[in-house]
Order: sequence, then structure tokens, then C-alpha cells
Amino acid sequence: MIFSFPGGHSGGEPPVPIPNTEVKPSSADGTAGISCGRVGHCREFFIGGDMEIRIISFDVDGTLVDPEYNDLIWHKALPEIVSKKENIDFDEALTIVQKEYDRVGEKDYRWYDIKYWINFFQLGIDYKIILQKYEPKIKIFSDVPLILEKLSKHYQLICTSNMPREFMDIKIKKIKTYFQETFSTLSDYRELKNKEVYSQINKKLKVAPQLMLHIGDHEELDYFSAREAGWNALLIDRCSSGLYEKYPDSVIHDLSDIFHKIEIIR
Repeated sequence: MIFSFPGGHSGGEPPVPIPNTEVKPSSADGTAGISCGRVGHCREFFIGGDMEIRIISFDVDGTLVDPEYNDLIWHKALPEIVSKKENIDFDEALTIVQKEYDRVGEKDYRWYDIKYWINFFQLGIDYKIILQKYEPKIKIFSDVPLILEKLSKHYQLICTSNMPREFMDIKIKKIKTYFQETFSTLSDYRELKNKEVYSQINKKLKVAPQLMLHIGDHEELDYFSAREAGWNALLIDRCSSGLYEKYPDSVIHDLSDIFHKIEIIR
């Protein structure tokens, strides 16, 4: 997968690339009928028949948005500012920054928090300046606008991403009108996507979990965790990384494939 740093599934995805592209530092019961345990121990799942999906949830990085923006922020912008502040060359600054990213680790919410890192390195700059500087580099996948337009006519659409809200808001700015709700699990719940977070979301929306469908690119965070909460879930594998071979009935390669997985009035 493409890496995402502090800041993805992701919404997003500093150090070592996260398998899901959720911003860095670079989201069981009922019709689904399956309660999953660990990765690799769930049976296949297919949406169809008389399944009635009411809400479709999307991860951000790797699902709706190219995660390249994350790398620019975590591995270019911040090291450059550290380089200037400490009067050292870029490569040395990048090594220092990467070491600190690794020290905190991706299981700590601070890893994803650009405000934490600005304060940690004492950079004295508003995070908005950094994010806005690279905003033109944000790339919405080409299939996204049209598919969201079609789906929004028949379903309530929401975003469910790990990435902090400051990252999510700027990354989905051009498509935000399609979403009735957006959830940043790190900003709203101080947690990565997990069974409990998904359950809190469907309770907040007052919708039974079996009427929810989540689409994302991370096996554990977007697929297994959602299913453990009783949601329906699909994986999107835009880079053909091998997920289809593992879960042929639960994988799509771009959003247009979703119409083969759910019934929709066209």
C-alpha cells in the first residue's frame, strides 16, 4: 500500500508507512451474520440479496484521496522546517524527524497529530500554513466524484477516517458536500478505528449496524474492525496488492465496482 503519515484508512496514513493510507505521521450480528476474530479467521462475505444498506461510510486515504499529500507533509514539509530551524541539512533533519516518529509509534495518537509535532520540535508555526501550502497537491481519485454523486441519491454517505480533523477537512474539501457526517476517530474518540468506535458511530447515527456499509483499504481497521461491530465492509485495493486473492467477494478495485456489490436504483 501507499504509505500515509501523521495526519488515513484516513481520514490519510510519519515514520514507517502504515499499511492503510490513513494519515501518517501517512475508520456482529444482523444481516452480515458474521462475528470476526483475528485477521485471517473470518469467512468470506458478500453483499447482495435483500440486504438493505442505508448508510455508506468511506475511509479517506487510499479510498477517496491519493495519500501522496501525507508524505509531503511528514517527510518533506516538517523536515524542511526543522532543517532551517536547526541549521542542518535536509537529510540530517529527515533522519532526526523519522527517528522521533518511530519512537512514538503508530499506535499512539500523537503520531498522527501535526500540532503535537510542531510543539515537540518547537517550530513556532501554525499548522494551517503547512497544510495549505501543499493543498494544491491533494488528489481526489478520478472515479470518486461521479460515484459519490450517484450513491448520494440513494444512500446517506459519511466519512470514517483515523486522520485528525485538520487533515480530513482539507483533504475532502472538494467533495465534502456529498457527506452528511464526517468522523475523525482520532479527533472525536482519541482512538484508531476499532470495533468500539464503529459501534459508537452507528449508535450516534441511530442506525442498526447491519444497515451500515464501510469501504476502506486497511484489512484490520477498515474491514475486520467494521465487521466485528456488525457492519458490512468492503476493501478497496486500487494498487492490486493481493487483497482480491484473499477476499474475492469483498474487494473492489475502484468505486465503480461497488455497483456490483450492492443493489441500487439506477
